[in-house]
Amino acid sequence: MNKTILIHIGPPKSGTSAVQKALSNNRDLLLQHGVDYPEHEIGPNGISSGNLTSILDLDQDGKWNVSRSKVSDLLERFKLSEAHTLLLSSEYFFYLTNEIAELIPNAKLIAYIRCPLETFESSYNQSVKRHMRTTPVEFGKNLHLTTLNLLTEAVEKLGRKRFILRAYLSSRDYDLIEDFCSAVNLPSLKSSKSNTNSSYTFDALEFKRWLNQFNLEEIDGAIDQALQAYDGGDKQFSLLPESLFNRYQKQSLDNTRDFVHQYKVVNGKALISFLKNRQSKPYHEQNISRCNVKEICQYFIEHHPQVFDDICERLKHHSSSDIQHVEIITLLLEQQKLKSSFLRRLVSLFG
Repeated sequence: MNKTILIHIGPPKSGTSAVQKALSNNRDLLLQHGVDYPEHEIGPNGISSGNLTSILDLDQDGKWNVSRSKVSDLLERFKLSEAHTLLLSSEYFFYLTNEIAELIPNAKLIAYIRCPLETFESSYNQSVKRHMRTTPVEFGKNLHLTTLNLLTEAVEKLGRKRFILRAYLSSRDYDLIEDFCSAVNLPSLKSSKSNTNSSYTFDALEFKRWLNQFNLEEIDGAIDQALQAYDGGDKQFSLLPESLFNRYQKQSLDNTRDFVHQYKVVNGKALISFLKNRQSKPYHEQNISRCNVKEICQYFIEHHPQVFDDICERLKHHSSSDIQHVEIITLLLEQQKLKSSFLRRLVSLFG
């Protein structure tokens, strides 16, 4: 039997979590069609690291490295199995592409190319959502093109034939899961209609950035899950000042067009067309207002009361000389008192 190995390397912020969720939810179907997709955990917000631990190990410095023994064991199990295809997916693989390709020389590497400007903003938002960032976004003279540059280096080193390169599109009629399945000859998969790793609204992003200052790691997952469902405030926004948009837009288009043309990216023309016509979303200066915080408090009280109580209990003991901190913490605690008073009245009326 001919054996095929496919490794989805992301890159980050190109829909990797959605692909992994669809694959994980359809493991039995995939196996029926001869495709082995190793099991992995998926968090309550639909996010996972994919098959990270199938071939990677943490070293003493807390860095992920390719494990020769894990690779060897996995390939041996696959060799003895009835599956004709081994499929792995993790955006962590992206930063170790060369090492993985060396240890698994017959593997095809799947990568999606997204608008670099969208990748940059999305990466910043993710750093606030999941990595406790507290500082505003910073813009340099030129757009960060780290992902595209690293992918270029990998393709040049390993050769174009090792890669399946596809464009990640932002149009409404684009279905990433369908595109992924067609790219690697998988059966059609049922995908959840819920938005995996959905974006924060602007108000939610700024509230989370403010909260990140208070070391709430123990309840950070619950806060993130709640804020992903919050729909108050603007959903369409940009943190990029209009004065920089044209410059970054041109750099994004020029570099993506060069990559698409040089490496024959599937759906690349559609991506270039999107970049040419892409309009700037409304610019929002990063700040947090008392009014917005109050609305978010009401949302937490109504939909996530325990999470709100947990936040308030931790902030009660925080001392600060920052006037804005004191005002917002006071507002949260006032809302908590109103909530408690309301609940006591309900108990007296209906208890």
